[in-house]
Amino acid sequence: MHEMALCESVLQIVASTARRNAALRVKVVRLEIGELSQVEPDALRFAFDVVTRRSIADGARLEIDAVPGTAWCMQCARPVGKRVD
Repeated sequence: MHEMALCESVLQIVASTARRNAALRVKVVRLEIGELSQVEPDALRFAFDVVTRRSIADGARLEIDAVPGTAWCMQCARPVGKRVD
């Protein structure tokens, strides 16, 4: 499950940012995840809860903002397909 490795990396970034800002606790972590990223949101939430235990983000709420996917035409160098925002 690559979501576990992703959450470990996210926690490193969160902890580093918290230290730089002298934060004692992190309450919310918001991530933008591309719809074409092959990341399963439910698996990511589960992994986040496991990885953040006994950390500065223990009990933090994970908010996931889904970012629509788009394709890029190599011939005309423009996005193709309808993007839904």
